[in-house]
Parts: sequence; structure tokens; C-alpha cells
Amino acid sequence: MKVAIVCFNDTFFDRVRLLKKYYLSKGYQVTVVSSDFSHRQKQRIETLDGADSLIETPPYYKNLSFRRLYSHLRFSQRAEKLMEELQPDIIHSMVPANSLCKTLTHYKKNHPDTKLYFDINDLWPEALPIRNFEWLPVFTLWKRMRDRNLPAADRVFVECELFLDGLKQNREYTVLHFARSQDPMPMNVELDPTTVDLVYLGSINNIIDISLIRQITEATARIKPTRFHIIGEGETKERLISELKATGAEVIDHGILFNPEDKQEVFNHCHYGLNIVKPNVMVGLTMKSLDYMIGGLPMLNSIGGDTEKLVADYDLGFNVDRNHLDELALEICSESPDRAQIRRKNMQQVYDEFFSEETFFKTLDEVDA
Repeated sequence: MKVAIVCFNDTFFDRVRLLKKYYLSKGYQVTVVSSDFSHRQKQRIETLDGADSLIETPPYYKNLSFRRLYSHLRFSQRAEKLMEELQPDIIHSMVPANSLCKTLTHYKKNHPDTKLYFDINDLWPEALPIRNFEWLPVFTLWKRMRDRNLPAADRVFVECELFLDGLKQNREYTVLHFARSQDPMPMNVELDPTTVDLVYLGSINNIIDISLIRQITEATARIKPTRFHIIGEGETKERLISELKATGAEVIDHGILFNPEDKQEVFNHCHYGLNIVKPNVMVGLTMKSLDYMIGGLPMLNSIGGDTEKLVADYDLGFNVDRNHLDELALEICSESPDRAQIRRKNMQQVYDEFFSEETFFKTLDEVDA
């Protein structure tokens, strides 16, 4: 049995590597196909951990641009041609790129015995901050390219339940949550009782609600000295730093940290990790949430759907009410060490129950049964 896993975006590769591990455990021959252009780094790459074949792909340098859409389309066309060479029995394709839905559906029509799985990791354009412009033809056509072709798939996976609200309900979907092939990290917590230490981890881009992050930091800084740690890069990073400094908070920029031990060292000194996006952005889970769970770091969360429910049901921190930030800040600043420790343990327990490799594989086994 030959399996081709197709993924345009290197930010989805934690999931891709888990899928590859799963299919290999079944004794299948697996080929992972990806782009030679890194979305994270915005530059060409010669290798990518877990990838077996890199397709030459046009570069782009802005996340919202026609060049990006063109890059997606060219990759998708070349991926279809590569499928003709590989002749896989199963194609498991990450979405986005939405154009992969079109080109691989075309391949499926010509090769009806091939099983086609679409795996939706983001809803584009719904997950982008374009609410005043979503009527524009470029966005409606982009969405339609996905929705029209989903019925051709033998199965459609979604990474969170919230996505079901944005997809047409003319077929069944399988929720396959984000997961990591990583055990929870040992916690050696050393919190400074005289300060509030917050951290933001991940890409600093145009869906991050910098205004709300500033307001949260302002509210805590009025009660206690606040330190704000940043782990990551992105096109709006300088604006974030400027806004945070304007609150009087101390900003500590750690840059990009890939090593789990290095991230954990920061988490051990922080009270909360921020999981904050702009209103109306359709995101139910984020990869940074898994990092916080693995590290046992409670969250300040503004994301709806799956994450909002987990935070409330399992006491993982606070779902941020934009109209009651002073009350939130008071609770953060007066939190007892015992309460903080309970929440840290809750984070790692939720990770084990919902987002571990074991749970991921079990879901796929149930689908394959």
C-alpha cells in the first residue's frame, strides 16, 4: 500500500510527521510531498524534516497577497503531476492550500480507485482578518475552490470542532485534533511573587489581536509590575513590542526557540501564556496551545470553540472577556500558588487526554476499522 501525504505549508509539519509515523506503523510505503519554499522563513529550503520530495514553488513574502495564491496554485498543479508518477493508493492532503482540493479532486476523477483524504488545518479565507472584505471575488472563489471539491474525498478530517460551523454539512467530517509526538515537559516552576510574567509564543502576524494584548498588559501593570516575554517572530512583532513598552511593562524578547527545554525554561518563570486572536477569526485550536499544555503553562485565551470549552471545563486558565479586563487582571495578580499549580497540572492532563500521539493514532484506527 502506497501513501502520499501532500502538504504545502511547513507550519503543519508536526501533524505531517505524526501521519507519516502512523502510516509507516501500518507497514505502508509513505512519501511526503511538500514545497521547497518555507512559509515560516519566507525563503527557499533544501530539506525539511519528514519530507521526501520538495516541489519547486514560486516564492511570496506577504501572507495576504496574490503571489501567495499563485504560489499555492502552482504547487497544487505540480503536486497533481507528481501523483501521476507516484501512483499512490491513498492521498492524504493537508488543506490549505485550497487549490489542492481542486487539483487532487481532478486526479481522483482520473484514478477512482485511489482513496483521497482532505485534512483541514485552517479555514481560509475564514481564518483571516478580512471580515469587511470577504465578499470580494478573490475570497469567495478561494473558499469555493475548497467547498466544491470536498465531496470528492473519501474522508475529510478537521483539526477542531469549530470548523464544522464554517463547512457545508452535506457530508460527514472526522475531528482529528492537533497532536504532538512529545511527552509533557518536567516542570520546575520558579515564579516571582512580586511580578506578573506573561508570555506570547508563536508567529506574530495579522490575526494576532495586539490591541487586546496591550489592554491585558496595561490592566496587570496597574496592579503589579509586569514582564512580557516574547518567543517568536513575525511581520507585526515591532508593533507588538512598541505597544507593550507603552504600557510600562518590561519586554523580554527571546527570539525563536525551537528547543523544548529552552521554551520550558521561559514557561517555568511565567504565570500565563497568551492565546489571543482578533475577533471573528475562525480558529478553534492553535499550535501554541499545545506548547503551553506540554509545558504546563495556563492560558489567557480569546479563541472560541474547542479551546474556549477546554479552558472552561478543565480550569486551564481564563477565557478573556474584553469588557472585564480589570477583573481579570485582579484575579491574575492575586492568584494563589496552589491554584496556579493545579492549573499547570490540568494543562498537561488535558494534553495527554486529547492531544497526544496515542489519542491521534486511536482516532485514525477507528476511521480505518
